[in-house]
Amino acid sequence: MAYVPNQRHIDIAFSSGRLLQKGKPVEFQCREIGQLLVTSGALAATDPFVFPDSAPFTQPVPAGRYPVSIAIACFGTDERVAFARVELSNSPAVSWTMALTEGQDPTTLEHDGFFGYGVDAGTGCFTDPVAGRLLADRMDQDDDYCDVIIEEMEKTYRSTRSWHDWRPSPGRDENIICFSSGWGDGIYPSFFGFSGEGHLCALVTDFFILSDEEGAA
Repeated sequence: MAYVPNQRHIDIAFSSGRLLQKGKPVEFQCREIGQLLVTSGALAATDPFVFPDSAPFTQPVPAGRYPVSIAIACFGTDERVAFARVELSNSPAVSWTMALTEGQDPTTLEHDGFFGYGVDAGTGCFTDPVAGRLLADRMDQDDDYCDVIIEEMEKTYRSTRSWHDWRPSPGRDENIICFSSGWGDGIYPSFFGFSGEGHLCALVTDFFILSDEEGAA
């Protein structure tokens, strides 16, 4: 069976709750970090510095503005983004389906296998593909453009996480919402959440901060 996120972990994380991991307490902070504009009917998740014009997920998403939040796991003075979420409705998700791009077949995965996006710059993001193309164009035009985004992310930095809501074209509303990626570089899966009635309600990226080894909080 392919990997699926832990529903309890997601619920605790986005409710700013607390749990024990390997006998140690983990406190969560949920922060809303922006409103993502979707105009094309699709979403993508990617490393904005390395793969800005990434392929969108095959799951259609209605056009609109959607809140983006991150669930930060606090290990003493060390803070890590455990999950990032696009809230697509007010209904809670009770089931999760792996977010796929064209050509990906989940039946080919081994036990606990997954498809995800690669991170090489310690940063992930959610974006409409239109905004991703705008970002790629800006990066092609200006070799130092990444430094501008990094400077803005530094304004929210705290050891060891940051985020930023970025518009790659000042004359347009399309935006990209960036955030630190868990422990750093890696490959991270995303999942679409559905309500009990089968309605689309969320997109979540799991940064593998938590294991299934836990105790009672």
